[in-house]
Amino acid sequence: MSLTRRNVLKAAAIFGAGALDLGQVPAAQAASTDISHGSRTVAKVALTFHGAGAPDFADPLLKIFKSTGTKVSIFAVGTWLVSDPAIAARIIAEGHDLGNHTMTHTQMKTISAKKVDAEISQCAAELKKLIGNHGAWFRPSGTQFSTATIRAAAVKYGYGQCISYDVDSKDYLNPSKKSVISNVMNNIKNGSIISMHLGHKVTLDAMPMLLSNLHAKGFTPVTLTELLQA
Repeated sequence: MSLTRRNVLKAAAIFGAGALDLGQVPAAQAASTDISHGSRTVAKVALTFHGAGAPDFADPLLKIFKSTGTKVSIFAVGTWLVSDPAIAARIIAEGHDLGNHTMTHTQMKTISAKKVDAEISQCAAELKKLIGNHGAWFRPSGTQFSTATIRAAAVKYGYGQCISYDVDSKDYLNPSKKSVISNVMNNIKNGSIISMHLGHKVTLDAMPMLLSNLHAKGFTPVTLTELLQA
């Protein structure tokens, strides 16, 4: 585990999931790679969601998580938080991680360093206004992996490392429910970080069976904070 990751996880343990303050991690400690998965020795996985889209999908998904005792990690788009401010407090109150997924969900690799900075800082500010801190983690939008420019800006605003993933459900393509489930189950391993989206009906439709399949295979869905402490 890197010095940066140890510091971030230590702070998360002290302040609670999602409770790191802005500027917590010095820029000099920027990590050179993204986090794509947790420990391969523990049968825990993280369901992570790009937070955007209509409440018609987010609300019933959160109800499924609550009724099944499932904890997930949601990377909120700033404009989504602006459109539904109450969702942030609800996510935290129900025991999930809430992170930063940029302000407008732009293609992060295609914009200037100044705009990269603004995308991260504006969403961080929105999170701080709504939940009192900048959120637990950061994931860049429009790309599976960050760049040095993105990582430098993320660290500037307190995110020690960028979160990627090693399993893509491809739910954003709106395939069949069966495809979403197989995309996950055919690729999952101990410690996997799974990419999903709140704004797609197929994600909602697939979730009950996906959770059942995960448990049947011996995997426990946990928050990123818990997964990365394992």
